[in-house]
Amino acid sequence: MKNTILCLSLLYFSILYPQKSLEARFLEKTNFDGEYFMGVDQYDSFYFIDDETLYKKNANRIQSYSNLQLGAIDQVQLFNALKIVVLHKQQNSVVLLDNRLAELIEINFNIMSPSQLVQHVALGSDTTFWIFNALTLQLELFDYETKSIKLSTLPLGEEVLAIESDYNNVYALTPSYFFQFNYTGSMVQKIKLDSFERFRVLNDILIVQKKDELFYKYNTGDEFKILEIPKNLIKQFFVMNQTLYIYDGEFLHHYQLIKD
Repeated sequence: MKNTILCLSLLYFSILYPQKSLEARFLEKTNFDGEYFMGVDQYDSFYFIDDETLYKKNANRIQSYSNLQLGAIDQVQLFNALKIVVLHKQQNSVVLLDNRLAELIEINFNIMSPSQLVQHVALGSDTTFWIFNALTLQLELFDYETKSIKLSTLPLGEEVLAIESDYNNVYALTPSYFFQFNYTGSMVQKIKLDSFERFRVLNDILIVQKKDELFYKYNTGDEFKILEIPKNLIKQFFVMNQTLYIYDGEFLHHYQLIKD
């Protein structure tokens, strides 16, 4: 009798609160010549790095950015196409670019006080961007006009693999956890994750990579599900405008993401 009641209860809740799913529907496969695929902006311009130069390519032209003094480009954040954030780790510097890839501002953190060792960067709101300071293991909101830290999160306890942001939140992936903090630096969620390498946030969906597989989870659920896509090498992946892009080192695979 108890088992019957339990089964009926599970059936009731599964009908009332069905598990949402996500489908990746194949659109096309295109040739891609860049060394590193960095992503796509809101206006369907593609970004890639080749020979320490960042390129922006659309239907009309190709634009480029490089800085011989700062050297290699380690990270590019494309959340806002009018304020593209570029990190040069070796020189501990961050450069902000406009939509023509012209330099708006350059911040050298070697001369900042207190000391900061920037390992990851993501755009904030107004005149700020988020940095992960490897000296304190904290996410810090840096104001590039006043050259000051506006706030810091609690220490994350270990290195960070990647960070992303939107106007209201900053997200960080470590070898052990996924963190979400709001614009005041308060923790919103902390999820136990092991052996994941990269992530993207699509509105209410978290997509994470483990080797050559992608998994997803809705904010309202606790379970990660595998995203069903053909088996391919995943060198980089990116999500923009409900489209998933996967670069396998030779081709760029386009998928439309469809919520159930």
